[in-house]
Amino acid sequence: MPDKSFSNELERALARPDADKLIRQIDVYLENDRKGGGEWPDEISDDLSEVLESGCEPDKALAYLMIAAVRTDDAKFLAFMAAGPLENALADPSPEFLKRIVAEARRTPRFRWLISVPFKVAIAVSAWEAIEEFRIAGDHEEPSADTLPPRPCTGSNIFG
Repeated sequence: MPDKSFSNELERALARPDADKLIRQIDVYLENDRKGGGEWPDEISDDLSEVLESGCEPDKALAYLMIAAVRTDDAKFLAFMAAGPLENALADPSPEFLKRIVAEARRTPRFRWLISVPFKVAIAVSAWEAIEEFRIAGDHEEPSADTLPPRPCTGSNIFG
């Protein structure tokens, strides 16, 4: 959505034409995790696959991450999202995407926690150089669940 200016990545995610679908899919994933995960029931497997494989579409991966960040305080799930879709999106990011990541890291403590999950060896050198100063964990360690900052305040009713 390069034709519109957004004040943050959550605003950008919620402006997507598929935002309602992404919110529903995150909720489906969260509910499945709450029930213990395991094998995916057929009726939700397409939704779960779409979330899991979104790292191939960086904008979509970031939208899922931002939605998850305001829908749950489940640090394990958020770390999963950061180690999966976000880490994959950072494997070969465009300079524009990295600028957005850095801008969000400057704004949001919870986002800094999220970008502290991907390991150095799993992302592009350019991505590591862009996020390193914002990370709160070591090169090859995830931040502790008890250090997860509170959800950001928004004027939206997206909170789960």
